[in-house]
Amino acid sequence: MRAHLRAPSILGVALSLLSGCTGEIGNAGDPAEPPAGPVCVGTASPGAPVPMRRLTARQLQRTVDDVLGVETPLNVADEKLFAFRSNVSSSVDFAGAHGYLDFAELSVAAADLSACTEAGAACDAWLYDEVGQRLFRRPLDEEELARYRALFDAGMAEEGSLAGARWVLESMLQSPTLLYMDEVPNSDGTLDDLSMAARLALTLWGQNPDRELIDHALAGELSTPEQIEAEAQRMLDDPRSVGGLTDFVDQWLRLERLNDPDARPDLEALGAETLTAMRSEPVQLFRMLLDSDATIDDLLTTSATVDLDALSELYGADVVSRSGGQVELDPERRAGMLSLPGVMAALSHAEATSPTLRGFAVLSSFMCTPPSPPPPGVSVTLPDIGEGKTTRERLEAHFSDPTCNACHGPMDGMGFAFEGIDWLGRSRTEELGKPIDDTSTFPLDGEEVSVDGPSGLASVMAESEGVAKCVAQQWASYGGGVPDKPETACLIEALAERAQEKGGLRAMIIGFVKSDWYRRAAAAEETDK
Repeated sequence: MRAHLRAPSILGVALSLLSGCTGEIGNAGDPAEPPAGPVCVGTASPGAPVPMRRLTARQLQRTVDDVLGVETPLNVADEKLFAFRSNVSSSVDFAGAHGYLDFAELSVAAADLSACTEAGAACDAWLYDEVGQRLFRRPLDEEELARYRALFDAGMAEEGSLAGARWVLESMLQSPTLLYMDEVPNSDGTLDDLSMAARLALTLWGQNPDRELIDHALAGELSTPEQIEAEAQRMLDDPRSVGGLTDFVDQWLRLERLNDPDARPDLEALGAETLTAMRSEPVQLFRMLLDSDATIDDLLTTSATVDLDALSELYGADVVSRSGGQVELDPERRAGMLSLPGVMAALSHAEATSPTLRGFAVLSSFMCTPPSPPPPGVSVTLPDIGEGKTTRERLEAHFSDPTCNACHGPMDGMGFAFEGIDWLGRSRTEELGKPIDDTSTFPLDGEEVSVDGPSGLASVMAESEGVAKCVAQQWASYGGGVPDKPETACLIEALAERAQEKGGLRAMIIGFVKSDWYRRAAAAEETDK
């Protein structure tokens, strides 16, 4: 028998996290000698450490759009788990509760309630068997049905059957059963099929399961790794997978900075269409690579991308050719995901590039070795070295201090490889009348390497086992909150190996969702809290 969340109160689950610094300038530490990563010692899995969590705002919006066909703004803040949004410990305050109330009322007001013009079997089937199951990710039980039918009758007595339907839907849209994941383990510790359907949908689609997925779960067809793989393949081929890929790529690459007026007030002048294209291109490129049997190496080194008219001006002469909805870019100027205009602009300041932000992104998001916070009392302000100095000259003066160089030397060294791309993501050959120097020297896998430009950096990253493991770790962190610990080392190694083979990006995603780590519930002592 499934145990369901019934309490109307908001539950918080404490979670302690260890995370690296996310500052932009002035981090200290020595990336030249990164700490040894966890070593694979066994494949046993206690299950992904995912406590009860609340759907993110985007997951809820997509779900309601898919179920009711309405797009409604939702003003509720999300917290982050590592680099990704996951509401595992924050409670819903008064402002949040009001946000959910407004969302429910606006959504229902815009929804088509014609199935309930009259009370009866047709209305019941739509309201409880279709909408209710889709929102709650499972069939409603008898107690819930009795409660909602009583609410419907009360509304109908006041204003008619449409009011009854409206009252029920507004209640459902604010129910903890919708807002919180209610995962139930089998006796062997694996998630039951309905819980598995919900976890798959929220990971791969960024929204609740569809009718087909719920039906598979009710038929007991999500119990084995083979069944899960078959369903995950279908889901990745579905257009709704753009939601899950957006949630992963957008957060992984910090693309929210593109729409942050505090971080980038200058980008608004580009126009909404261009900004939207800059933010969506990395997701669309990831989608394109998934569909072409690409590997992690391709993600880092490809000179092809999707053809978006709104980005033509930013790319300019970098476009070599166009064909079949794709563009081929000059490989001397562009290489892989990191050199896309949206990524480069997100990792810049207003009207100024930031080798520090760009180098930090490589270290933290692609190498999983973020620099430590700066020591107390260390100045993070760049020194005044006079006018007419390039970004590189100013930063090199900054880390001429040995204390600053320990971190900024390797970090900014990586970032210098992107200096040929400006703060709007356009290629450039000079700054302040001086030729761009995009040579780059930094430690990688225990060796000092030197490269020229984005292509050189991408090539050495593609050859690094550490980079493949880090990308796999990022996906596991997004998909299941899996931390970088000895217990997960074998999983991450296996995913990284898959990701470097033909079709590797898709194999990495599928390999994780059918793994024991993903299929198992958290330890019993955690789920009972």
